[in-house]
Amino acid sequence: NNLEDVYSLLRFLRIEPWGHWAWWNKLIQKPFEGGDERGLKLVQSILKPIMLRRTKHSTDREGKPILVLPPADMQIIYCDPTEAEKDFYEALFKRSKVKFDKFVEQGRILHNYASILELLLRLRQCCDHPFLVMSRGDTQEFSDLSKLAKRFLRGTGNASEGEVKDAVSRAYVEEVVEELRNGEQGECPICLEAFEDAVLTPCAHRLCRECLLASWRNSSSGLCPVCRKTISKQDLITAPTESRFQVDIEKNWVESCKITGLLNELENLRSSGSKSIVFSQWTAFLDLLQIPFTRNKISFVRLDGTLNLQQREKVIKQFSEDSDIQVLLMSLKAGGVGINLTAASNAFVMDPWWNPAVEEQAVMRIHRIGQTKKVAIKRFIVKESGSELVKFG
Repeated sequence: NNLEDVYSLLRFLRIEPWGHWAWWNKLIQKPFEGGDERGLKLVQSILKPIMLRRTKHSTDREGKPILVLPPADMQIIYCDPTEAEKDFYEALFKRSKVKFDKFVEQGRILHNYASILELLLRLRQCCDHPFLVMSRGDTQEFSDLSKLAKRFLRGTGNASEGEVKDAVSRAYVEEVVEELRNGEQGECPICLEAFEDAVLTPCAHRLCRECLLASWRNSSSGLCPVCRKTISKQDLITAPTESRFQVDIEKNWVESCKITGLLNELENLRSSGSKSIVFSQWTAFLDLLQIPFTRNKISFVRLDGTLNLQQREKVIKQFSEDSDIQVLLMSLKAGGVGINLTAASNAFVMDPWWNPAVEEQAVMRIHRIGQTKKVAIKRFIVKESGSELVKFG
């Protein structure tokens, strides 16, 4: 992630003299921080003889590629929103702009950083489907919050003085519970996005379930990314929520332009027998997609952060081996770690993420050793929206 991480590796490998901080700091760290490119060039020259790197584009001594894969075609599909979608987006945009202008007027932009990101998040969700913006929970009270607080505070009352130093403070727990009661969004400290399927740790930290589990080395326990305390999966508490949507989505179902575009693409692929993966960063959108898939008799399985290791393996095996299953619905975060999905040759990204590297890591699960078909990767973008400018929608 940064130069200090490289230094720690060189120190572990005992690469002299770069394993000594004085040398590293003087010739590399300080020049780099001062904008001197020579520091970075020196790092590259140090790593070249000791690092072995193989990519899809690596060649042998004769200049031939060491790995031959079918071509991967990337395409952006621009969707035309309906008049109703345009009106909804415009209304949401104007409301968001009023809030943002208020922060500017008060000179409190940095103090409301999370709130501003949430405004952008809602606009991006609106581009997928207005139902995502109409989710419950913004100002709801949850009856089990008092029980939640008691669980966090259990053990602190009888703790010794030494233990109290490591225990979660009552004030902090009460603050977390109050945030939940008031429906405050906040952001995950790992992905820096609004919480998606949030969980609470015994140390009272809130994170996306998938982000937390992906940060652990094994599936049953690991360290809290915030305070580094050891926690187990069974101690995690699902953050209380009510129904995701304010409307009966089955009864009042209406397709968005992105969903219509996706259904057209899948219909064109139906006769070919090729498999597809549909990525979204919001599990609520995967919930929505299941409705038209079922109605249009599109067979699918789903993989997201709620599944344990055995369930994930079962889903992947089923998708790979069952010829009747056409689509795998997958959350973007769940698809970015340790999965080979070469059974599919088509990937559809419904909502491109802030970090293109995360998105590429997920979609390239289908373009690796074992892939025999030409790969098609398609991203959906809504026309005439702010998202089109940044390719987020």
